[in-house]
This record gives sequence, C-alpha cells and structure tokens, in this order.
Amino acid sequence: MSDAKEKSTPTTKAEKKVEQKAVKSTSSNAGVFTLIFLLSIAIIGGLYLLWEEQQKNSIKQNLITQRIDEQLTTLNEQQQEAKAQNLKQIKNLQTFQEKLRHNLTNIVRNNQYFRNDWLLAEAEYLLQLATYRLLLEKDVTTAMVALKAADSRLVEVADPALLKIRKILKNDLQALSNIQVVDLAGLSVTLTALSDNITNLPLLTPDPKTHKLTQAENAPASSKTDSLQQLPAAIWKDIKSLVIIRSHQKPVQPLLAPEQHFFLEQNLALLFEQARLALLNGNNKIYQERLQATKKWISQYFDTEHNITRNMLASITELLKYDINPTLPDISSAFSAVKKYRTQGKTPKTPTTKAKEE
Repeated sequence: MSDAKEKSTPTTKAEKKVEQKAVKSTSSNAGVFTLIFLLSIAIIGGLYLLWEEQQKNSIKQNLITQRIDEQLTTLNEQQQEAKAQNLKQIKNLQTFQEKLRHNLTNIVRNNQYFRNDWLLAEAEYLLQLATYRLLLEKDVTTAMVALKAADSRLVEVADPALLKIRKILKNDLQALSNIQVVDLAGLSVTLTALSDNITNLPLLTPDPKTHKLTQAENAPASSKTDSLQQLPAAIWKDIKSLVIIRSHQKPVQPLLAPEQHFFLEQNLALLFEQARLALLNGNNKIYQERLQATKKWISQYFDTEHNITRNMLASITELLKYDINPTLPDISSAFSAVKKYRTQGKTPKTPTTKAKEE
C-alpha cells in the first residue's frame, strides 16, 4: 500500500502541473480576448463619436449655408429695392433737369441782353462821370480813366453796332491826351514857397541888409604874400577892393523907408496869394496878371543880380508857362450815343408770366 501511495503521488503532482498550465493558458487567453474586446469597444466608441461629431458639423454647416442663403436673398431684395429707388430718383432728376433746361432756355430767350445791358449801363455811367469831372472839376486825368473804362465795357459787349461809339471815344481820348495836365497842387505849393521867401529878397537900393549880402558875395579873398616884393601889389589890391563902381542902366531908386519896404513885401505876398486862389478857381486871366505884377515889382524894387532874386524870377517865369484853364473838348457825344443805343436799339423784352412763375 505504501508502494501504491508512492506511485500515485507523482501522478497527482504532474496532473496538478498540467492543470496549472492549462489554467494559466486559459487565463492568458481570456485576458487577450478581454483586451481585444475592450479595444474593439473603444474603436467602435471612437468611430461612433467621430460619426456623431461629423453629423453635428454637417448640421451646423447646413445651418450656416441656410443663413447665408437667407442673407443673400435679403441682400438681393434690398439691392432690387435700392435699384428701383435709384431708377426712380434718376427719372425724377431727369424730369427736373428737363424742366430746369426749359426754364433756363426761357430766361435766356427773354433776357438775352441782360449782361450786355448791364455792361452798357456801366459804360453810360462812366461816360457821364467823365463828362461831369471834365466840365465841373476840369479833371482831365479822371475823365481819361473813365473813358478808357467805358471803352473796355463796350469791348465786352462785342456788338459791331458799337464801333461808331468806340470811334467817338477814341477821338475824345486823343483830344484829352493833347491837353497839358497841370499839377494844381504842385503849383499851389510853389506859390506858397515863393510867398514865404519874399522877406529874403535884397532891395535894389543898398540898405544894411543888402549891404551885408552884397559884401558877403563880393568879399575879396585875403591877399597872402610870400615875399616882400609882392607886398605893394597886395596893398594896392586891398585898396581897390574898398571902392566898388557899378554902372546903372536904369534910374537909381531912392532908398525905401522901412514902412514902404514892409508894405512892398505884404503887397507881393498878397499878389502871390491872389495868384494861388486864381489857380485853384481855374481863372487863368487873373493868375497870369498877378504873376506878371509880381515879376514886374521884383524886377523894379529888388536886386536882380542877386541869386535869390534871379531864382524867384525864374520860378515866376516857369509858372507863367502853364495854362491853368485850357480849352476842354466836348465829350458828351459818346454818352448821348450810348444812351440812345440802350433806350432805342436794345430794349430787352418783358418776360412772360409763365416764365416768371417757372
């Protein structure tokens, strides 16, 4: 029995080992299958999630596409409406433009001489101004400027019928340019300066004042001698300078009393003032007479050999050359011609009531 037990024991251990190996192999196979199953489930779950995400994205894309289509439809409708409105506005503008063109045509037709009439009115006013300035103020310069401005207005009108009037204007301008323009203000200032210089005139008959002026002019140069041999000649020259001999071709005037000298100066100043007033009033006759009287008195009572007297006489002679009241031409014919042209030849038509309303 003991042998039997000993024989049976090894067999049981071997079986146990086999069974253990079988159990291990079975457990390992079950783990593999479990792993494969889990991986399969994971793959299937992932695929399902991917498919579900794709479905969601597809739904979102469809919604976005639908919204874009709706917006495009709305924009198209808005564009169609805007286009219709623009066409309507363009049509209204065209209608308004046609009416405006029609109204402008009527205005131009009824007032075709409006601008020309304005230019002619300016030319007429300038010609009238030139006539008044020339006749009332004797202002030749302003009259010429006004005539030139009037001629420029007639040039802008560009009407051949105005050539005759422009020819008259050119003749008037030529006549005015031939007139010697006198600077009345300058001549007046010159007369005032001459009047202020009367007190410096030396009398013809020597008095202390004239003696000092003559002595200052004729003072001989001091004789200088370089040697004793020249001393007698220098003494003789000084002795001769003490005596001055003058030859008078006209009677010697007696010495004027101080009162007479004062009144002479006052009368000369009064003559200069009268000449200045005649100059400003345009009275050429009185102007010439008063200057001739001053020239005569200065030549008669004052030393004409002195520089002051000679300069004053030369200034008076220069003043006598001016004609302060020259013969002025008649420039009113151009004004009359323009006025006649405006009132008779180019009277604008009266606009109709319909044109006024438009």
